[in-house]
Amino acid sequence: MPRTFTIDPTDPEELDPKNAEDFTELVKLHHRDLLVYARALSHDSTTAADLVQDAFVVAFDKVKTFDVTRDFATWMRGIIRNKWREWLRKNQKYELTDDLLAQIDADIASWQNQRLNESNSLFDSLDQGLKRLPDTLRDAVIAFYYEGRNGDEIAERLEIEPAAVRKRLQRARSILKQFLDQRIDSTTSSEAES
Repeated sequence: MPRTFTIDPTDPEELDPKNAEDFTELVKLHHRDLLVYARALSHDSTTAADLVQDAFVVAFDKVKTFDVTRDFATWMRGIIRNKWREWLRKNQKYELTDDLLAQIDADIASWQNQRLNESNSLFDSLDQGLKRLPDTLRDAVIAFYYEGRNGDEIAERLEIEPAAVRKRLQRARSILKQFLDQRIDSTTSSEAES
């Protein structure tokens, strides 16, 4: 039976990571931001996804030790940073200086705080626009941009020609751009009236 929230489930301040359902909500809320952080560290989207996945497993295992006075996102970035250092030791590809690492941490924390404080962020608007796309276009967008599949893989999966995939992606981008432009125009108009 799903849990009924009496609080705003998207407000990270109201969620307790030690509660399994709240932990799940926090994972959903911070997943994209943590992927951005891991990508900034690793310079590779596959490695970033692995780092975030491993970090969530560690966090879930150690959630009983989580200090509720701390910020969940900051705690998760620390776990990802440790996972990234482990990955570096195993792969010995490159190393960031402590100063650059601190700058990445600060930039991601600032970006994340800005996103949480905005009532209608670009990502939220993009998600809303994506939900409005016809299924045929949405499936192509998700396969290409979210799953990282190439045109031939998408064509095979959707049982269409690769040229049709390109056309669907082109149409979807055009529709999403119009939707985002309208959102930006309405936000700008609202702010001008205030």
